Order: sequence, then structure tokens, then C-alpha cells
Amino acid sequence: MKSKIYKVGLPVLLIILAILSINFGFIIRKIANKNQFANDMIQIAQANQEPIFQVSKIIKYSSADAIDNTAEQNLQDLSIQQYSDIAIYIDNLTDELTEKNSVKELYLDNFKVQLGYQYGTPTLYYKNPLEISKYRKIDENQIQDSLTYNIIYTNEQNEESNYEKPTFFADCSNPITIGYINKNIINHYQVTGENNLVSFDGRIFNNMDIDLKNLSPKISFTIHLKNNLDQNFVCDMSAKLPLETEEGSVKSGYIIQIIDEIKCYPFFREV
Repeated sequence: MKSKIYKVGLPVLLIILAILSINFGFIIRKIANKNQFANDMIQIAQANQEPIFQVSKIIKYSSADAIDNTAEQNLQDLSIQQYSDIAIYIDNLTDELTEKNSVKELYLDNFKVQLGYQYGTPTLYYKNPLEISKYRKIDENQIQDSLTYNIIYTNEQNEESNYEKPTFFADCSNPITIGYINKNIINHYQVTGENNLVSFDGRIFNNMDIDLKNLSPKISFTIHLKNNLDQNFVCDMSAKLPLETEEGSVKSGYIIQIIDEIKCYPFFREV
């Protein structure tokens, strides 16, 4: 059987060569991108062989409060709020403070709140560490997309610092404190009964037909940290704030959770 020989004109040949060149370039770029990704992963792995910062403990406190909106304060028009305070402790993994394990910059962003059912108006904000476990009404100025912390280096700076604004010690000796509040879960709540008594804490939920699981949020945010060698670290935080566990319930007034065996929140060094 004789094979046929097809003659290809110059214009067609140029088109074929152009197509082959484009495909070849695409393959080369794809291989280069894979190699670059692999190199980036190797650099990140090498930079994180020895951790410098890690989350060592988380304390969560949850309760509730009520605001009486009547001039007579007769408990006939209450707004119910649920709040939680979170303290996050960072360990710089050494007793000796150096430029490598001391903090130069710290900020938080990517705040998110998830609720099982949309009750009220949930918000994350900076909480003054001196007011942990206390309900404080917040205004719109305290609600921000990110929080930048003032870094304290000396005892003199500590004495002059204003803890109403985000504050963190360079040696990681104080926690990052975040407040969560869900305002106006129930509006126009009236206290009824002969004694007209109400508990201004989590016990107020005992008088309401409400599922605490629907009020228990999952929060998340990102911690960005820079040490004094100008190395950047990042930690993605997420935590559930249950209002009822096997150990207790917010309906008893408040609930405290202390988590001190943490392995899931490493700080990754960025390269």
C-alpha cells in the first residue's frame, strides 16, 4: 500500500508552527509554575521547622445581660444581650527575650461570626482586659474591620498605656482579648410575676423559650504578628463559644472554659 504525501503551503505551515509554539509555551509555563510552587513550599517548610510563637491557652467566658429601656426602670421593656469574652495567650517558647521572639507589630483582621440561627446583631470587637467577664455596652466606633495593637516594651510605657485601646506586651506576657456581643436578642421583654425579680446574667434565659444552641456562635479571625527581625507570622483562629456543655450552662449565670492543651493554632512564618 502506497502512502500519500500531502503538500503543505507556507501559510498553513506557519499557522501550524504558531499553534505548536503556543502549546509548547503553555507547557513550559505550567512546569515552571509547579516548580515555583514546590520551591515556595520548601521555603515555608524550612522557615517553620522550629516554631517561634504558638497559642498556649484560650479562656472563654460567656454570660448575658439586660438593658431596661423604661424611664421608670420597672422591668417592662428589656433588651436581652448575650456576650462572651475571649483571652488568647501566646507563648514565645523561651525564657530569654530576643529580637527573634519579641513582638514588634500585631494586628487582627478577617473577623467572622456564624450562628445556628440569626438572633440579634452579633459583633466582634476589642475588649479591655481589665473588663473581662463584665458586660459593657459598645458603640459603633468600637466595631472595626481590623484591630491594630499598641506594643508595650517597658514598665514605664505600661503605666502610661490606655487599655481602652488594643494593647499587647512585646514579651507576650499578656493575652489578646476579644469581645463578642449579640445585641437585642429579644426586645421589649417584660418581667412578670408577683416578685418582679430578674437576674442580669445568663440566668435570664431560664425564663425564655430559646434554644441555646442557636445562640452559640462560631467565631474566626486572623492574627498577624511581626517580630523585631521583621519576620512575619500568621495564625488563623477559629473557636466555638458554646453556651451549654457537659460541665455547665450559661443558665446558671455564666460559663467558663479553659483550653490549655492546644496544638491546632500554630503561627506560620511567611516567606
